[in-house]
Amino acid sequence: MAGEDVTKLATMAKLKAGRLGRELTDACLQYWGGMGFTNETPVSRAYRDSRLTSIGGGADEVMLMVLCKMMGTLPGSIKV
Repeated sequence: MAGEDVTKLATMAKLKAGRLGRELTDACLQYWGGMGFTNETPVSRAYRDSRLTSIGGGADEVMLMVLCKMMGTLPGSIKV
């Protein structure tokens, strides 16, 4: 709203949220064991949906590439 570029912060937030969501649902699935994969449990749906969240917001590799470009650490973008 103040006219500042928040691309870097938004990219970091999307990357962290996607990874944290996958880590959380994976831990829940580990707790539930084989029962967690059945369609009757909400953990199964959350596990599948967490993948869509991170992919839909941009794959982790894309988020990392955007961050590297903004920070000037992308190989090939180093100015000598």
